[in-house]
Amino acid sequence: MKAGSKNKENKKISSLLRLEAENILNELTLIKLLKHYGRAEVVGSVASDLIVKLDIDIHLLVEDSNILDVVDMVYHELLELRSVKEVRITDYRKQGAMKIGIDVYPGASGDWSIDIWITNRIEETGFALLDRLRRELRPELREVIMEIKHVYHDQGKLRDGISTLIYEAVLDAGVRNLDEFHKFLSERKNGRQERIDD
Repeated sequence: MKAGSKNKENKKISSLLRLEAENILNELTLIKLLKHYGRAEVVGSVASDLIVKLDIDIHLLVEDSNILDVVDMVYHELLELRSVKEVRITDYRKQGAMKIGIDVYPGASGDWSIDIWITNRIEETGFALLDRLRRELRPELREVIMEIKHVYHDQGKLRDGISTLIYEAVLDAGVRNLDEFHKFLSERKNGRQERIDD
């Protein structure tokens, strides 16, 4: 398959998966439920139509200084949903946040994971990055991101914030292929970050 047709196929699959994710969100009425507590938005690959992995990320910005109270209420509301069998809570309070995860939610394409990031610090949300992706993501940059994400997904490494690093590398450092992304990661690890095209 040629690169151009592969990229079109990736875009088509991502768009179909986005529809599936939106159906899941509507089925669970998650955004409506979460908006009772603050500003709730779908972020990440579903919101930016860069889906490779069956994963939905929602960020909830609350005004309450005690996010544990909000986490407790959301946790119990999720358990009341018939289609939700298990809910996991992960402590990220050092970052000013907590994560509630539904690790397995059945969809037409397979089991989805749904992560709800709850914080009272706007800088800990993905809102700004999503706005930036919507403004700056041109088709050729989308193709680069999808190619790198597919490689990492195929290797089982598309986790722990790697997608955000891919977005930053492409938008900020001029990364345009997998080798350049590896160089970006190496330089980032060593504290020397430069634009690839400089």
